[in-house]
Amino acid sequence: MHRAGMLCRLASPSRAATIAARKASSISSATTVAAAASQARKQSTASNVKQEPFMNGTSSVYIEQMYDAWKADPKSVHASWDAYFRNVEGGAAPGQAYQAPPPAYGAVGIPGVLPAAVPGVAVGGGYMMGQHAQAAVVPAAGLEVSSSLQTISEHLKVQLLIRSYQTRGHNIADLDPLGINSADLDDTIPPELELSFYGFGERDLDKEFILPPTTFIGGEKPALPLREILHRLKQIYCTTTGIEYMHVNNLEQQDWIRKRFEAPRATELSHDQKKVLFKRLIRSTKFEEFLAKKWPSEKRFGLEGCEVLIPALKEVIDVSSNLGVDSFVIGMPHRGRLNVLANVCRQPLSTILSQFSTLEPADEGSGDVKYHLGVCIERLNRQSQRNVKIAVVANPSHLEAVDPVVLGKVRAEAFYAGDSKCDRTMAILMHGDAAFSGQGVVMETFNLDDLPSYTTHGCIHIVVNNQVGFTTDPRYSRLDEHGEM
Repeated sequence: MHRAGMLCRLASPSRAATIAARKASSISSATTVAAAASQARKQSTASNVKQEPFMNGTSSVYIEQMYDAWKADPKSVHASWDAYFRNVEGGAAPGQAYQAPPPAYGAVGIPGVLPAAVPGVAVGGGYMMGQHAQAAVVPAAGLEVSSSLQTISEHLKVQLLIRSYQTRGHNIADLDPLGINSADLDDTIPPELELSFYGFGERDLDKEFILPPTTFIGGEKPALPLREILHRLKQIYCTTTGIEYMHVNNLEQQDWIRKRFEAPRATELSHDQKKVLFKRLIRSTKFEEFLAKKWPSEKRFGLEGCEVLIPALKEVIDVSSNLGVDSFVIGMPHRGRLNVLANVCRQPLSTILSQFSTLEPADEGSGDVKYHLGVCIERLNRQSQRNVKIAVVANPSHLEAVDPVVLGKVRAEAFYAGDSKCDRTMAILMHGDAAFSGQGVVMETFNLDDLPSYTTHGCIHIVVNNQVGFTTDPRYSRLDEHGEM
């Protein structure tokens, strides 16, 4: 078939004849023009009845160039065009040479079943050609429908299962030691975390599935049985640690987090690390017990139930100091403040305890002054063996009012130290769960983060939830569970 014949598939009968005549006039005599036009009229008659479904006259130049390239070398065009041109050359009528992409399931609607080689049925096309097909349609190389569609479908479902745990696994993490939420209707499991949601059952648990590149649960293994995949996902996302990070738009940052939680043994601690954490937890707990026994009637914003804050805060300082940070500016509310001053800043206990024993009657007041005061101490960090400066900023009763003050202090220190990227100065802000979502200054402070003249290039936020914020039952404190920490 020459160019005129190919163009006739793209245009209406009259336009096809005109195009064919113009093309022929440049390379042949008037007699050849008449013959070409006559041939175009004959072919365009059929074309008028059933045009090619994916072509139009505006793409004629492109199709013509593609056809010339195919004539010179069939491998120079895409497999779908190769199939189309071969069908055209084989005499397939207009509208029947088109090779549709393979359907997601069998052409007859049965998953995993290929259409039989029945005359009049386009293999892989999923549509009837009609009883008067003039030529057999040739499937494109590489477009054949796989005989294992069921296996492909199951692998895709496993990938969706993994992504569902990465996205919503934190919803069923054990973060409610008092069982408050489970006493109501809030303790529900998202359906996409259940195997039955994807059609899996007991018979599928021992099947092996290839792991996608968006997870590290396999370690060095490229595939795992479904039973092991589910076990590892639950261990990572649904125990006493909730991990929520899929809202991050940067894939590199997502992978950075995944590697530190999903990789096998990523969260295992050495014996020495466990001893250090245990000692810090004991210091935190015993300090609160001592204050409760020594001054049982004194107003006290204790850390009971949240004692893990001290080991967590000290670990942040240890790791940051090893990475070169030498100044930490901390902003925090009343709760746990004395514990931080004693066990993180290492303020002398005599100084802290003296505030419970007033010297003069005039010193009597509300009793919470000691929870407003700050401190600035320089001491040796034992893990990094470097001197670090730790400053806890004084704050008023409006708990979150200290947030912009801390960031401003960090920005000022970095500016005068010539630290343009704030690599040596770090802000740490601690929040109560209720205040974090209930006070607008938190969001206002977040909005300063990326402003060139205000940014501190990052801040560590630690949200403490003792489940009695604003004396409100946590089930009724907000409409969205994603505000809870």
